[in-house]
Amino acid sequence: MQLMLTPTSPYARIVRIALMLKGLDDECAMHWVDPPSDTPELIQANPMSRVPVLVLDDGTSLTETQLIIHYLERRKPDPSLLPAKRLYQELALAGKAMGLIDAAFWLAFNKRFGGSSADQGNELAIRRSSAIQRTLKELIQNPPHALNGQVGLGQLCLEVALEYIEFRLPEFEPFGSAELARWSKPMRA
Repeated sequence: MQLMLTPTSPYARIVRIALMLKGLDDECAMHWVDPPSDTPELIQANPMSRVPVLVLDDGTSLTETQLIIHYLERRKPDPSLLPAKRLYQELALAGKAMGLIDAAFWLAFNKRFGGSSADQGNELAIRRSSAIQRTLKELIQNPPHALNGQVGLGQLCLEVALEYIEFRLPEFEPFGSAELARWSKPMRA
């Protein structure tokens, strides 16, 4: 397999970590691409010019983080990122985390490439910022369960989301609360 990715994509990072957690990283070569430059190999694998793309041995290109995770779960069920005993909790947490990533990615991308569309007065920017603030507040008030043993998809996605926000949008201070910092500490070790 080959994973097309960029160094800072939170979406690709989730897949890369999932490959490691499942013990599949030795079976997958990393291929670094630049989506804004419309890298020819990336365009061929994914005309949307987005990462991650997992190119299978038969040449099939899988796109979209959650669909790639679904494939990895089927390819190697153990260890599962969606353990049956906490399936719904992991899916719920993954949904919140992916929402955080989507909002943060949009804000960061528009800050970098959007010029005036990233201004604080932009209605969509205000909505995305408010969504991040509300979700972080909810996570502080109702922190995820402590990481005990096996990491699930929701936990993985949330850690990547918080680190991405810390990296690209530090003004949101995702680890400013003792609860989230304490929760995250085992993932960062």
